[in-house]
Amino acid sequence: MDAEPVFDSSRRAPATLFDSWRRHTASGVVLTAIALGLREALEEPSEEVAIVQDAPDPFGPPEQPIELHLEWGSPEDTWVVVRPWLLRGDR
Repeated sequence: MDAEPVFDSSRRAPATLFDSWRRHTASGVVLTAIALGLREALEEPSEEVAIVQDAPDPFGPPEQPIELHLEWGSPEDTWVVVRPWLLRGDR
């Protein structure tokens, strides 16, 4: 006995009258927007990963008297470079 596939991705379900109303009428669009807004307000927030990367400076870093690299939430990764000869004006 050959089993018929439960879901065939090559066939699309015909659009229902509700889907057509929801997408093509002003009241359908408004009600859909309200439903999506309620879902966003009531559901747990999803965690989005932010990717932050420093852009390299093509000319090299300018020498400043004090250089601070601050890592928010990680004090052990924060560092400061103090160049006292630049504070006095000696170069």
